[in-house]
Amino acid sequence: MNHKVIAGVDEAGRGPLAGPVVAAAVILDPENIPIGLRDSKKLSEKMRNTLAEQIRASARAIGIGIVHEQDIDSTNILQATFKAMQLAIATLNISPEEVLVDGNLAIPGLPHEQKAIVGGDDLVSEISAASIIAKTTRDAMMVSYDILFPEYGFKSHKGYGSEAHMDVLRERGRCPIHRRSFRPVDTSPGEHYKYFGLRDAYGRMGEIFAGMYLIRNGYSLRAHSYHAGWTGEIDLIAAKNDEIIFVEVKSFAGEADDSLALERVTPKKQKQIGKIAEIYLQKHEVEEAECKFEIMTVNFSRPKPTILHYQDAFLPL
Repeated sequence: MNHKVIAGVDEAGRGPLAGPVVAAAVILDPENIPIGLRDSKKLSEKMRNTLAEQIRASARAIGIGIVHEQDIDSTNILQATFKAMQLAIATLNISPEEVLVDGNLAIPGLPHEQKAIVGGDDLVSEISAASIIAKTTRDAMMVSYDILFPEYGFKSHKGYGSEAHMDVLRERGRCPIHRRSFRPVDTSPGEHYKYFGLRDAYGRMGEIFAGMYLIRNGYSLRAHSYHAGWTGEIDLIAAKNDEIIFVEVKSFAGEADDSLALERVTPKKQKQIGKIAEIYLQKHEVEEAECKFEIMTVNFSRPKPTILHYQDAFLPL
């Protein structure tokens, strides 16, 4: 039996004060649709995560589009949402014959036949699936951001304007992932952020920018500034594709390139990182894990820091 190839599209994160807007496009297998699909906001977190796993395992195709806070601020949230949806559809490995989008607005610039459906995330299985994938993808990113910015509570409120979020925003000001064009972030000075303007904070800010880079490139953070007792510490620990990645970050300003920064990760330092990795894996009972050791450099000599990422940079001696 032939079925029309339909992609459901929905987004998560139009309303928060911080973090990205995420859209998903999902083409389900008509013969294997997970039971219980509905609007992600009406599901418990546990059920959302369970259904997300089932969707990823059974769907014919999934596309994800992410637009970050800087782009949201440079345009507006509606245009950023459309861009995220366009990206999600563009990353599908199957071309849909029809696109069904949640809401009352069609996505501009699509070459596909499409239909906007009000309440579609609770009426159409494909849109429900997209809602769940978008929501769980964004939530996972905000949990990782919480590791970099623990004082803001992103793990609990995911960037939405909760009372706790408003309180810390007034007390500490905005952080690098807040949307500056949103109220009341627009009146919340960045000068209150604990590392603002501190020249001796290059190292810590370099770690934060490196962590943001990893999150935006599909890594999930496990730890920031992980201490292994007398053995020392590692700047970032992340996971991707069933691998545990240990990342050393070197920040600098005024140097011509990052060669001097790389030289600071000496063989002795590499050996130390290897021992820290062993302690982390044992403590967290991670068995038979594939591990990688990477270096990132962050150059603060220009107004916009330059980040270079060296994957599989070394093997501990």
